[in-house]
Amino acid sequence: MSSVSGKKLLIIAIACGVLAALLGWLYLKAKESQYRAAYQPASQVMVSVIVPKVDVDKSQPLTPENVAVMDMPRDYLPSSAVLADDWPKLENRMTLQALQRGRPITWDAVEQDGVSRFSENVELGKRVKTVKVSKINSFDGMLRPGDRIDLLGTFSATSIGMQEQANYSSEVVINVLQDVEVLAAGREDAKGRKYETYYDRSTPDGFNMNFSTLSLMLSPAQVARVELAEKAGELVAVLSHPKNSSSAELGQVTVSSLLDPLPAETVDVVLDADGKVLGHIVGDNVVDANGRIIGHIVDGQAIGLDGKVMGRIVRGLAADDPLLRMRERATVVRDAAGNVIGRVVDGKVVDAKGNVIGAYKDGKAVGLDGKELGRVEKNAALDSSGRVIDMSASQVQGASAAVSGKLVDGKLVDATGKVIGEPGEIVRDASGKVLGRVVNGKLVDASGKVIGTVKNGVAVGSDGQVLGKVEQAVLDADGKPIADTVLVVRDANGNIIGTIVGNDVIDAQGRKVGTVKDGKVYDLNGNLIPGAEIVLRKDAQQVVRDASGKVLGQVRGDTVYDASGKAIGKVVDGKVVDGNGNVLARGVSLGVEAPHDVPQATGRRDAMRMIQFIPGGTGKQGVLPVQTLRME
Repeated sequence: MSSVSGKKLLIIAIACGVLAALLGWLYLKAKESQYRAAYQPASQVMVSVIVPKVDVDKSQPLTPENVAVMDMPRDYLPSSAVLADDWPKLENRMTLQALQRGRPITWDAVEQDGVSRFSENVELGKRVKTVKVSKINSFDGMLRPGDRIDLLGTFSATSIGMQEQANYSSEVVINVLQDVEVLAAGREDAKGRKYETYYDRSTPDGFNMNFSTLSLMLSPAQVARVELAEKAGELVAVLSHPKNSSSAELGQVTVSSLLDPLPAETVDVVLDADGKVLGHIVGDNVVDANGRIIGHIVDGQAIGLDGKVMGRIVRGLAADDPLLRMRERATVVRDAAGNVIGRVVDGKVVDAKGNVIGAYKDGKAVGLDGKELGRVEKNAALDSSGRVIDMSASQVQGASAAVSGKLVDGKLVDATGKVIGEPGEIVRDASGKVLGRVVNGKLVDASGKVIGTVKNGVAVGSDGQVLGKVEQAVLDADGKPIADTVLVVRDANGNIIGTIVGNDVIDAQGRKVGTVKDGKVYDLNGNLIPGAEIVLRKDAQQVVRDASGKVLGQVRGDTVYDASGKAIGKVVDGKVVDGNGNVLARGVSLGVEAPHDVPQATGRRDAMRMIQFIPGGTGKQGVLPVQTLRME
């Protein structure tokens, strides 16, 4: 066997190395090409579509003047986009909705067939009436098709059958129509020439526009009403929000009514469980502070956009009620003089400038020097600037949320640590009279005499007769029940979780959210709620209202009593249920209010009343003049 020389082996090794390098280079180039291809943007297929050149309002025809052709990637187009080749089919069709400039027009945004007549946009059963409104007294050029307006009319008193009032102008303003839809809007001058085709540089505004013409979608009866109003006086259009559902009870406004004070402005609001304003009620909408609709009023309840009950409705608040200025509730620290020196934020005491001046620990506020800063007040009402608001002047009873004491080791103590009472049990008879308190299973009257025994929530006398029912109550230091008190459960931040009904914690919507055992608060899963505390509110009652806001009764213990003191049932999962299981009311709410609180008149001024009067001895030739007078 012949041997291979070292020179040949070297040549073979070099060749193998070159070949391996070449193969490796080819492999890397292939991978590079593969990755380049993977990251190369896909070639986009461009499609020519029809887009608006300008914003196009609803009920407008599509013409070459307001549309254009644009090339756009096919992958980003809606499936129903109108192609440039389909322009002959699209031309002169009416828009069903407003179109935005530059966005592809879709077939579902236009009428199915070409519309050559304006009448094809009129709803079945409706009519279109074109009216003229004064440019000077109305808004100028701001109307768009689809807007909703109110029509006011200015008339002379005699033209609508009213008697002129001595020493006053005879003009009267009344509401002609409310919340009507504008189908088309335009402007014309005194000679009938249209805004779009004529302008006059010699006039102050360049157009000499005296009137705006509005085409309104009306019922036949409304058409007749507007026709008479046009002939009798002058119409003024008032623009409203497209989602506005409130109505204005204007009545008849005369010059003499300008001497009357304006009616007191009132506000309807929705409050959450902590008494914080969630929003104002406008018509059947709930609107937040930024003007956004966050809920609706359905069957007397405030329902959020998620379909859940938002909170309690309070109507007729004065416009300057301090509750409307409240933005949050917080724990604050007051000095010896009662001045607020800071608030608690994340366990620290912060002053008005945001500087940390101490810490909050174990219910006390301690300064940086280790000394106590002052008295801690939980659940104080603050405005948007963080200032404390005095809620005592609020029309909403209980808005001040003043706390008289809190539960500590089974006893109710005030801010100084003095024992002011304790939770206990009392017995009431069928008429609601308190017979005594329960001590070790015995019924003891005010003199300390045992008058019965208690078993299964019922007190029975020595003769076996039922004396009354047991209910939870707050007892003073002498063991006597304290009238008009409510036990409220708050979380670690001072926010209200609910009120105590029997041994349950019930929220503002009447739902059970927890239980109380041995002075501690547990959630529905049986877990201890960290930092939760039970506080006492004096001069307050738990009031149950139905979905319309009507007071059903007062809660004492776990029972609802009506105005006559008769027990009518219990609150169970947002319902009032009687002893037989019958549902008396659904969608109820619980609120803490002042005792014997009777809803007051809201201060709204009724629309003035007009009466027809025949003055005696004024008839002539068998004709009796009728005068229309305003009642004071």
